[in-house]
Amino acid sequence: MKKLIFFIVMSFLFVFGIDTYAKGFGVGHNKTGQRPNVNDSIITDNGGFAIGEDQKIVYLTFDCGYENGYTEMILDTLKKTDTKAVFFITGHYLKTSKKIVKRMIDEGHIVGNHTYSHKDFTKSTKEEILADVNKLEDLYYDEFNIEMPKYVRPPRGEYDEASMKLLNENGYKTIFWSLAYVDWYKDKYYGSNYSYNKVMSKMHNGAIILMHTVSKDNTLDLEKIINEIKQQGYQFKNIDTL
Repeated sequence: MKKLIFFIVMSFLFVFGIDTYAKGFGVGHNKTGQRPNVNDSIITDNGGFAIGEDQKIVYLTFDCGYENGYTEMILDTLKKTDTKAVFFITGHYLKTSKKIVKRMIDEGHIVGNHTYSHKDFTKSTKEEILADVNKLEDLYYDEFNIEMPKYVRPPRGEYDEASMKLLNENGYKTIFWSLAYVDWYKDKYYGSNYSYNKVMSKMHNGAIILMHTVSKDNTLDLEKIINEIKQQGYQFKNIDTL
């Protein structure tokens, strides 16, 4: 009976084309200095990155879905510490925070594509994915008269082979992460050194750090995080060097 049910389910998936390999990207627990195993062949075979080389190099990235009053303070810290980052923005962020995005550009940061409407790639058609990515690019060009860099971060880290292949074939580099923690609740403040302890307890060679700009914890701890990472001999680089 179990074999019959399995056969029926798999036949349904095959006939209707439902992707059985849809994934929500995440990083397991790793100790300080230990590089997590985040390299999925679906990502690496399609021009994507979740971690850098095994060297004393780190990459700082932020996701920006909406503004919560902290991004300019984050930019102040990056300027003070002479550190570059990548800001993955949505259409809502660009429409409501144009001056902040312009500052990101002017101060030498990369502004990446987090899609216009933040829809799950694994529940979208190929046409819908490209339309969502292109819509943000068009708005970016209309606002600043420059092309948007071809770096994409999938909404919520949802991906599958079809979406990765589609983005790669259209000239995009998909950027995931190898270090992250709970920092996306805009009304929660976990207290002094929360973000610092989270980052430093997971620090490793080639780390692609994911942070959210809505976090008060990240904002207050960022300078200490950056200084400690540099003191430990790491060098911050931008993702165009991956």
